[in-house]
Amino acid sequence: MKTNNVLAVVLAAGRGSRMKVDIPKQLVEVRMRPILTWIVDDFKSNSIDVALVINPDEENHFKDFKDIAHFVYQAVPKGTGHALIQALEIIKQYELVYVFVGDSPFVGQSTIKKMLEAHIKDSADCTIVSSDFKKSFPYARVLRSDNGRVLGCIEEKNANTFQKNIKELFCSHYLFNSSIIQKYIFKIDPDSDNQEIYLTDIINLLVQDRKKISVLKVDNWRRLVGLNTKEDVDWIESQDLS
Repeated sequence: MKTNNVLAVVLAAGRGSRMKVDIPKQLVEVRMRPILTWIVDDFKSNSIDVALVINPDEENHFKDFKDIAHFVYQAVPKGTGHALIQALEIIKQYELVYVFVGDSPFVGQSTIKKMLEAHIKDSADCTIVSSDFKKSFPYARVLRSDNGRVLGCIEEKNANTFQKNIKELFCSHYLFNSSIIQKYIFKIDPDSDNQEIYLTDIINLLVQDRKKISVLKVDNWRRLVGLNTKEDVDWIESQDLS
């Protein structure tokens, strides 16, 4: 499949208050480049169009991306699912759509390419990336049956003790058929506590409807980590990402 019918939506509208900086956290430098630059360049290297979901109040900070990415605006942070809803008009113009969070700089060109290959090979409706983590992070757990079939994903805050001990984590890197987003995004129920719409919940809806979910499991879990604090940045700077 030609990649010119493929879009990457990168979610970069979060406030990022834990980073304690005066710029969006996606623009904090790690290994001498802004986090977001790593992500956008990896998609561009695969000839994939990019749309950035940003807060309109922060647009001036993202001016360096204006000529290489479409801008989509999320004025109020109501979750990753709500962010994707803001991008629906451009999503409808493409056949396949990556959705990446904007704080994971080192997923890499190779993994992006392998996601597309797996998605096509498996005739998948949705492909996600996971890894067996050797360090504790508050990410969604991948739930599987005894024979390895994906049963769903659950956010850590909603997981029971058994589920919290699952090492296979999912860090919100997706590849969807565009039609799947258009059909299912409005079926996600807002969180009962804060009314945010979490894109992770779409996985459970797809499982219920017996849609095909492919999982690309990567070896180096460090590459999937999202950077939310200065301590996270310091930590990833010291890690082997080979």
